[in-house]
Amino acid sequence: MSEILTYINNKPSIKVAESFVHLINSVPLDNWDYKESLECLQNNILNEDRSITSGAFSNVRGTWFEWMVSVDAYNHWVEHNHNLLLLNLPNISRFDSSSLYVAEVYDFVQDLRSKLESGLDIQMITSNPDYVIIDTTRLEQYFERKKITELTKESLEHLDKIYQNIVGKCELDDIVGYFSLKTSLRPDRRLQIAHEGSLTKAIYVHLQTRSWLMEPRGIKYFGGSLAINDADIRALKTVATHSITTVMSKPERAVDEVFSISDREKLSEAIRSMRSCIGV
Repeated sequence: MSEILTYINNKPSIKVAESFVHLINSVPLDNWDYKESLECLQNNILNEDRSITSGAFSNVRGTWFEWMVSVDAYNHWVEHNHNLLLLNLPNISRFDSSSLYVAEVYDFVQDLRSKLESGLDIQMITSNPDYVIIDTTRLEQYFERKKITELTKESLEHLDKIYQNIVGKCELDDIVGYFSLKTSLRPDRRLQIAHEGSLTKAIYVHLQTRSWLMEPRGIKYFGGSLAINDADIRALKTVATHSITTVMSKPERAVDEVFSISDREKLSEAIRSMRSCIGV
């Protein structure tokens, strides 16, 4: 039986975690070039079964990419001893990212959803961004600054579950941003990122008002992909719609900045830029 493939009706399906762990040693780890590494992983799997379709790879490449970025982002937080930590989140069907907030703030989100639905027949449809960005200054006790040096199925599962350490523990300004990471930016994905950024910022303003926060820190939203072009940058400069509804507010972007995350050094540059933008 293959360590990295499973067969259903004689059609191969890739075991996401098992294939990543089994083949990652074939990829140079000194400075991951994410695009080349993904291609290397894909080619090594094709060597086992050439009948695997491009669609099958589409389902796993994004997860592999996130794991590479998650490992490097976590190790960056450990090695540079700063307080900006990126934690990847599961799908909204498995976890409500708003539940990271303390009960009082989370109740405000639930109340908003309930009133929109029951009173106005409006749904507040949201999806979880790929990463939540945490200021760990107040939350340090819930994390361990220990570098990830070995990639195993267990270490990947641990990485995927770190967010659970702070469920129900974040004050409004402990969550300082979100990060949407894609292997590519098709026009529909650009629209998704802009929509998520705009809605995230509108919800924050609502929570700031409900919490009587006089000097809000604000919240940032970032996008990233293996490669970006001028069309991506222009599209993601779209305005956050709530910020142009009154002259009392300053117009702002739905997505504060978009990054090309092609390798480990580019990720480090992006993290430095996020820290500067947020002030962490």
